[in-house]
Amino acid sequence: DPAMKALLDLYRVASAPLANRIVGSITADIKRAGNMDESALGDVIADAQLAATIAPDAGGAVIAMTNPGGIRTDLLYAQISGGELPGQVTYAEAFAVQPFSNSLVTLTLTGAQLKAVLEQQATAGSDGSGRMLQISHSLTYTWSLSAPVGSKVSDIKINGVPVDPAASYRVTVNNFLAGGGDGFTAFLAGTDLR
Repeated sequence: DPAMKALLDLYRVASAPLANRIVGSITADIKRAGNMDESALGDVIADAQLAATIAPDAGGAVIAMTNPGGIRTDLLYAQISGGELPGQVTYAEAFAVQPFSNSLVTLTLTGAQLKAVLEQQATAGSDGSGRMLQISHSLTYTWSLSAPVGSKVSDIKINGVPVDPAASYRVTVNNFLAGGGDGFTAFLAGTDLR
C-alpha cells in the first residue's frame, strides 16, 4: 500500500537520529544462543539489570534474572544498521535484542522462594520442557538434570555466600517475569515491588 509505505517512511526518517545513536560498543559477537544453562547475551543483560538496580535508591538488588525468550536477536560486531563503525552498537540494535518495552522490577524473595523460582526452571515454559533463567554473575547454584523435579537446585550462593532459606533477598527481573510470565509463578510471592 503506497500510502502506508509513505507513512512508515516518514516515521523511519523521524526516528533515525534516535535509532542510529551509538549507545555502546562490543569487541566480538554477543549471542543469545547458549548451552542449556545460559547464553553470553543473557549474562550481559542480567548483569546490566543488576547494575541498574544495585544502588539502595534504585532497588537494592543483589541478583538479577531475565527470561531467555525475551532475548530476540544477537548483538553482532559486524552489523551496520545506521552508518556506525563495526563494533559500535546503536539504540535500534540494542532495542531489537529486547523489543518489548518491559520495565525492571526489584522485589524481595526469601531464600526458600528464590529456590522455588530456580526449581521452576525444570517445568517452566509453554511446552513444559523447561526454561533456564539468565542470571547475573552474583548468583551461583548447582543444577542436577537427573534429580527429581523440586530437588534439582542446591548450593545456592549470592556473591559466594550461601543463601539462607529464611533470609530476604532483593531480586531484579522484568515486569513480565514479576507477573509470573513463562510459567515462573514463584515470582508472584515477591514483596516490596519497586
